[in-house]
Amino acid sequence: VPVGAVGIGAHASDGVVTYDLAVGLSRREFIRNVSAAAGATIPVWVLAAACAGDGDSGGGATGTSQGATGDRRSTLEATIALAAGTGYRALRWGPGEPFVLREDLGATALADRATSRRSVLYFGQISDTHLVDAQTPDRVDFAFSILENPSAFRAQETMTAHVLAEMVTAVNALDRSLVTGAPCAVTVLTGDLTDSPTTTELRWFLDVLAGNEVVATSGATGAYEGVQAWDECTYAYHPEDPSKDQWGEHGYPKVPGMLQAAVSNPVECQGLTMPWLSVLGNHDVTFVGTFGAMNPPLESLAVGSSKIALPPPSTPELLEAVANPTDPAAQQRLAAAVAGLAGQPGVKQVSPDPARRSFTSQEIIDAHFTVGDAVGPVGHGFTEASRSTGEAWWSWQVGPAVRLIGLDTNNHFFGADGCIPQPEWEWLDQELRSRSSRYVDGDGTVVEHDATDQLIVVVSHHSSWTMDNTETAPDDPTAMHTGDELVALLLRFPNVIAWCNGHTHANTIKAHPATSPELGGGFWEINTPSCIDWGQQSRMVEIVDNRDGTLSVFTLAVDHAAPPEVTAGDLSQRNLASLSRELSANPWFWDAAAGLGTVPDRNTELVIEAPFDLGAITDAELEQHALNVSLRELVPGHAIRA
Repeated sequence: VPVGAVGIGAHASDGVVTYDLAVGLSRREFIRNVSAAAGATIPVWVLAAACAGDGDSGGGATGTSQGATGDRRSTLEATIALAAGTGYRALRWGPGEPFVLREDLGATALADRATSRRSVLYFGQISDTHLVDAQTPDRVDFAFSILENPSAFRAQETMTAHVLAEMVTAVNALDRSLVTGAPCAVTVLTGDLTDSPTTTELRWFLDVLAGNEVVATSGATGAYEGVQAWDECTYAYHPEDPSKDQWGEHGYPKVPGMLQAAVSNPVECQGLTMPWLSVLGNHDVTFVGTFGAMNPPLESLAVGSSKIALPPPSTPELLEAVANPTDPAAQQRLAAAVAGLAGQPGVKQVSPDPARRSFTSQEIIDAHFTVGDAVGPVGHGFTEASRSTGEAWWSWQVGPAVRLIGLDTNNHFFGADGCIPQPEWEWLDQELRSRSSRYVDGDGTVVEHDATDQLIVVVSHHSSWTMDNTETAPDDPTAMHTGDELVALLLRFPNVIAWCNGHTHANTIKAHPATSPELGGGFWEINTPSCIDWGQQSRMVEIVDNRDGTLSVFTLAVDHAAPPEVTAGDLSQRNLASLSRELSANPWFWDAAAGLGTVPDRNTELVIEAPFDLGAITDAELEQHALNVSLRELVPGHAIRA
């Protein structure tokens, strides 16, 4: 049986190939490597388990992953789908989806590639987690009564911590590739980590990833104060009795105790078991992801006691003022409107909470240095310099062959869609040049220079088609670059093979063909959905060298670990996550199913020409990388470096 991945031994039983980590190393070699990496404090039982080669931690060709919760299905084996019928529908298991071969970039997949391939990098992507503090007064739930939009209100928004905890469990369970058996080196979090944004949401996000217990509440202890409990808010889903709201009219179920359980019961979290890196999204840098940075009036609203249940008479003034962040007169009107909310019709009084304050870009970056988790790396992508500058872009080496470049694609001035400012643009251009021995200069000239070639994967929040927001403050002369410009820049560097992003809450994979006849290239844009909207999915991605002049980029859609079926009367963490998924699948006011994408947008094998001779990356280097990754629980951060 051929070895499917460097550092991974393969064996067959009844025609099924499975993989065991480090079988290719002798027991003595393995112990020597472990000792060199972690010193002499490793318990004997750890070494024995690592050398046993019993396959307990590996995934096989069957598509079944294993984790702390036992066997569970990957989307190769089973998907989650709406039951047949119309109106509000439950979810059920559906048929699995095998990898779809895509050759859109012109590279040909040879029939025998699976017999010789080796894994270069296996990593996870979780996007748009949208941790929601549903009780903070600065939420604009009431806007749903004006315009039915899921960004204003979602029936499932009290259960975002539950979903993220179950997503972390699912990603951990896929810590071995189902294609090659390679270990997962890193997971990237591609923005919209929070929703409002408030420090409560940020703390919950970091705690879930670190494996700390979370109680997702603010304000009054053990009690939900918000629109889902107020009868007059007929635009909101009332799980205690939806018969009098529009959600109940569309079949949303009665779930007594849901709100109380969501804000009172601790959420138990595994924490990611591999290193992870963050980039920021628009909901992490602007008010409700759109209206510019938080300011004193909005800050006082967030930490105060006046929460809008129904649009008050001052709503037009509020919205007009929020939409004009650089107009002093508008900001004066905003301050006056916020100060005058108490006592207005439609405004309720709730428990104030100073922990609901907002944060700056520097503060969210700084918070990533205080996580205290075991896996690292320190700062989770962000640098010491970015703690003071707020420049939230970074570059990390993962393994011997791949450079991850994280971008800040947010317009920090105004608007939900993105762009790249000139200083970041110049930094990115230099990063690409320094990792590429051959590229096309801005004037169309082919440049060859002395540089160590690396495969480049770009990660960001926004997709290329959602980066058309070049708004700047009236006194800001900074040039802003669009998604089309970014695609053109990346296509000048054949070493760029993939761009992973989010923002759209949808599965989409787009091929960007080469524009240089001489150098070739092209790359795959992999747009991954959210943890809050249907289908609440993430991805696993693997870069594989086929040893025939091509690479394959495998993408695997990941459902969170809670099952599709909801059990009536069960208010456990897992069942609330299942309920959240079901609620997200059933809105009548927009096409939630569009977020699933098409079959070729989910489980795929994306073929691309190798941009340089990958023989320069030795098997020994990849074997050492696989070993380093597998040692991460013993030596945190050992397999990743700046």
